[in-house]
Amino acid sequence: MKKTTLIFLFVFYISTCFSQERFFNLYPGWITNVAIEYEDGYSLFAADTLDYPYSITPIFIKTDLHGDFIESFRYVSDSLAGFSIYTSDSYSIHNNYVLASGVYIEYLKNYILNPIVMYFNTDNYYCDSIKDFKSYFNGRSTQFKFHREVNGKIHLFGTSMYSSNWNTRTFFAVYDTLTGSFTVKDYPKPTSCVMTPYQALPTPDGGYIIACEQNMAYNLPEKIYACLLKTDSEGNEQWRYVIPGKTGQSPYPDFEPATFRPRVFINPEGGYYVVWTDPKIITYNYLVENPNSTIRIAKLTDNVTSCEFSEEKDLKTELDNPVLNYYLINDSYQDTEGNMFLLLQNYGGYNSSLVKIHSNGVGAWLRTYKCYPDDNAADNSVTELYGITRTTDGGFMLTGKFYSPASDLFPGGMIASCAFKTDSCGCFDAEGCNGHCLDSYSESYVYMAKAGVFPNPASDKITVNFEYSDADTEFNYKIYSLNGQVLQEGTSGASVPLQNGNIKIDISDLPSGYYTIQLWGGGKIFTGKFVKE
Repeated sequence: MKKTTLIFLFVFYISTCFSQERFFNLYPGWITNVAIEYEDGYSLFAADTLDYPYSITPIFIKTDLHGDFIESFRYVSDSLAGFSIYTSDSYSIHNNYVLASGVYIEYLKNYILNPIVMYFNTDNYYCDSIKDFKSYFNGRSTQFKFHREVNGKIHLFGTSMYSSNWNTRTFFAVYDTLTGSFTVKDYPKPTSCVMTPYQALPTPDGGYIIACEQNMAYNLPEKIYACLLKTDSEGNEQWRYVIPGKTGQSPYPDFEPATFRPRVFINPEGGYYVVWTDPKIITYNYLVENPNSTIRIAKLTDNVTSCEFSEEKDLKTELDNPVLNYYLINDSYQDTEGNMFLLLQNYGGYNSSLVKIHSNGVGAWLRTYKCYPDDNAADNSVTELYGITRTTDGGFMLTGKFYSPASDLFPGGMIASCAFKTDSCGCFDAEGCNGHCLDSYSESYVYMAKAGVFPNPASDKITVNFEYSDADTEFNYKIYSLNGQVLQEGTSGASVPLQNGNIKIDISDLPSGYYTIQLWGGGKIFTGKFVKE
């Protein structure tokens, strides 16, 4: 494998809805898995999708405590098609280096994913070394989904494809960094099943409860079940529990819901809590939307060689959630008091949510987030949050992706990483959200900052006005036609001066018509419309 190359990028980002230390940012071209807080700011660990679908590479983004962009580091390889890192648990942070687990993509006769561990130093985020594990999996397409570090060893959890897309097993592997030894164990599964791990919770006996999903939707009838797999300290399976859906609900009383992506939490009173969702119904052939979709919770008792499930209930009433969102769990967090937090997206990615559940299993509140609901393509845009990080002020950093097709606000479309800095109540805008977390349900929206354009209509020149006064900051601009084509672009400077939030632009070469202009720089983005006579 050839040495990777570091590329320093200057890119724009969006910052709106700032209130005290809370903000909403977009960093175009990236999907951010997790954010780490430092004394002077944040480091965002992401996948760079600027060349998607041809290449995906690791990227590190540095911001200050207000989310203002400082610098970024992007990696490319001249020998591999790209890298992928999947979850917030795919990273572990040390004083001098960051360890990341994932895959690199190799194009041979087939599309092959090969599992790797990467070491990045924290001085300049160079990739110091890469450990390739493909030889241990006999050429199978294999993914490290996440890892945990335990006493100098790296415990790796992932999937390995044995024959085709519907024959994929979950595995548990141990890499000893001192001796270089590597052992792997996988687990039998139902026929025609993709079994994917989402979480591994350590247990007092040195083993794990692995929260999995058994996807059997590749044959008819389509089925998906949440599954819990208990191992001992050597990775040997002790018990397995498949979570059934609750039947008897109208209008499908004879069919059970599919169960998705469980998460396991410690019950402070002993044992565990398990939380999962049920956005689909299993019918005779195909999965269909579940009109009673909700978030479910139950108690779990580990009896060493078996388990007990009890006190299962629906959290929707306690969370006072009036909207049917068909949730999937993307990430989770439990604080020292035993409170549980879930990071969700709806099945189609339309919006995302943060949920708090009290340590006694009672639902506390639910916050829903949606970017740019005022856009004409809002029904087709996605706001997907993948990673949750607790911050020192008691709040959260929520990270993920925003996507919009071509629209009024984004004439050229948009795919970008998004970062929400919220308070302890999950709010990034104080207005409309109870500061004492007494409101069990609230919706948060991000709106585009507007720019004024005058004269309008105009013939030769326009002045674009927006709330910004730092004359040292450059602003890039693009002018779009109605069909999303970029007809003119430039950067503020000697020929396009920025003065007290005003930019004067010559439009004499544009044909008559209706246009959208976007400007970005200094941590903000603005959009406006004008007519050329």
